[in-house]
Amino acid sequence: MKLIQTKLARSIWLFDIRDMNPKGKDIIGDLVSWIKESYDFAVAPDSNNPLPNATPPPTTAAPKAEVPLGLTFQRGSFQAEEEIYVAINNLTIYDDGIVIDSASSTEDGDKFGIDLLKSAAQEFALTFDADTVRKRLYLSELVVRSDINLTSLSPILPTFLEKISSAAVPFAVGGISFWTDADAASRHKTFRFERQAGRALDENRYFSDAQMETKAHFIALQEFERLVMGR
Repeated sequence: MKLIQTKLARSIWLFDIRDMNPKGKDIIGDLVSWIKESYDFAVAPDSNNPLPNATPPPTTAAPKAEVPLGLTFQRGSFQAEEEIYVAINNLTIYDDGIVIDSASSTEDGDKFGIDLLKSAAQEFALTFDADTVRKRLYLSELVVRSDINLTSLSPILPTFLEKISSAAVPFAVGGISFWTDADAASRHKTFRFERQAGRALDENRYFSDAQMETKAHFIALQEFERLVMGR
């Protein structure tokens, strides 16, 4: 299996932003300017009028739905390693957390989150420690190439494909998904593996998304490929 691209690596950190500012300092305008300049964001809120300008992302769990708007920054840059800079596609700050989107990995997103909060705490004399963030959630979207044969998953699939296919319109198994039971908010965790839409079948390109860290996601895909191809 070959990783072609990371379409999205989303890190969601849930915590009460006010915990970082127990003295209630009026720093929002200066903070917005500092974030924009420190990470070279091309798009940022107006530091003179920093009104919330983004709704929570719809594709996964985000900070509380009753807090509908956040401060969003787009197209920034972060030095994840020596001489390696990664793009931060979006940073959104809510009252109860931050959402970091990159096209690198959730690991890089977490590195950025730590750098952002530690640096902001130092710059503005705020409070941040290991207990500040109460929960982390992830969403990973990957495009991979694989010679996996999904038809081999079940002996009934070739027979069914014959019934729905014709010489003019042949079908292939498009994908498989796994769901958890619904949680208290009627949401499911899912793991999808399916052919990439709009691409020829013989390209063997697949799209997968899962609510997990990027590295763990790709390892799971490799294991799935190994199990299926070893049948």
